[in-house]
Amino acid sequence: MLDAISFAFFNELKEIKNSWYRFSLITIFPLISFAILIVIFQEGVASKLPIVVVDNDKSQFSKRLLFNINASSTLDIKYRVSDTKEAVKLIKSTKAYALVEIPKHFQKDVLLNLQPKVTAMLNTQYILVGKIIKAALLESVVSSAAQIEYVKNLAKTKNVDESIHKIAPISLQVTPFFNTYKNYFLFLISALIPSVWQIFIVIATIVSFGTLFKAKREKIFFKDGHIEMKILGKLLPLTLVFTLMQIGFIFYMYGYKGWIFQGSLAVMVFGIFLTVIAYQSVALLLFVVGFDYTRSLSLGAVYTAPAFAFLGVTFPTSSMNYFALTWKSLLPVTYYMQLQISQANYGGDIFLEVDKLLYLGAFSLTLIIVFLRFRQRLGR
Repeated sequence: MLDAISFAFFNELKEIKNSWYRFSLITIFPLISFAILIVIFQEGVASKLPIVVVDNDKSQFSKRLLFNINASSTLDIKYRVSDTKEAVKLIKSTKAYALVEIPKHFQKDVLLNLQPKVTAMLNTQYILVGKIIKAALLESVVSSAAQIEYVKNLAKTKNVDESIHKIAPISLQVTPFFNTYKNYFLFLISALIPSVWQIFIVIATIVSFGTLFKAKREKIFFKDGHIEMKILGKLLPLTLVFTLMQIGFIFYMYGYKGWIFQGSLAVMVFGIFLTVIAYQSVALLLFVVGFDYTRSLSLGAVYTAPAFAFLGVTFPTSSMNYFALTWKSLLPVTYYMQLQISQANYGGDIFLEVDKLLYLGAFSLTLIIVFLRFRQRLGR
């Protein structure tokens, strides 16, 4: 049996060495994909988002409000126009993400306690950007209102402490959990990279066996029997490469980037290994449905490509319908991401990860069907 595994292992290495496409599929292509994603999201924190303002008052109070808005690290008053229609055109042309309009008599109404309304129009087609701008605008407006109220109170009481207490009788301390950096790089890349990684695992596995059957060399490869051992031996180089690839990503995120890994690296590595085996098992299952190389590649793409949307990272699983939850449960990367978040961010107890590891291991049971189908095919 060991001879069969060894034969298949070195035969696979030789095949990879002699094919630039297969070599690139497990090295250059995934690494380039990872690099592109990292470069796109390397900023991590949204800043200086362009907005347009219409100041119909041009008073000291309106200028103070706009100063506070522009002082925000999130917002940048890039355009100042006198007409609302012109401002809307800038938003439609995507030159600005939001419009802030200050009404006439703004300062007068503030002094008379008439509570003037500042209008903000957001392009919520960009949901994330819209939420960020909304939060930044609220913070700036509240800050400006507090400054104005403080000055008014100070003029009455002549007491600094009393003036502050009147504008803020209740204080709020907000402490962020887990992603304490409030960084979108950590939030998105930690899920995007595994989503791309699992695509390459499936495609590389199908290509490995698909090219063997396409060239009609399967009978030569399996001529001495030990079918199961040779399948495992042929999978082994890919298993090692993709396991090391994801381990390297974990070290990049929580070593080079400086974020703290809270849990057990041993559990994480074991989870990565099980995830690779799970996807290789599913890839072979897709292939043995009809031993059709082209069709199995298409099935692999359909199965893996939408994975990011079903992880529950950017869209809560509690709001998903039955179909989405079912599809999510059929993806090994779902359980891997739960494990990664639990270990990397929460430092979860090892015993709490057993169910996730069992789910990942369960996918490898599909190899039983794969072995039976190979025997049937080669027997004919």
